Amino acid sequence: MAAAILEPFVSEANHWMVKHHGIFQGHNFFHHVGLDRNLRDRFRDHPHYARTVEFIERYDSPAFDADAQTCPIGVFEPMVRRLFAAPRRSLYRPATQSAPASRDR
Repeated sequence: MAAAILEPFVSEANHWMVKHHGIFQGHNFFHHVGLDRNLRDRFRDHPHYARTVEFIERYDSPAFDADAQTCPIGVFEPMVRRLFAAPRRSLYRPATQSAPASRDR
């Protein structure tokens, strides 16, 4: 569901990463619930595989550490507001009128 909501606002690479996030994050816990933790490997040849593995290692894996330091949710509010300020793609706007790209959101 998150991928569908984010699709108009993020790059194709980030959309793919969010869409497949659960399978990639499963590397951290699938083996504890009787699933194959390497389920993500079926996407090994996909162009966004390495990027998604790196994202999970950098941002998701630390979340499994109960002692990890975290930021208050308010820290992220400005980023979320910028992301949703204007869609990159829309059914209602021709591609030539898409919102300006800001970094690789």
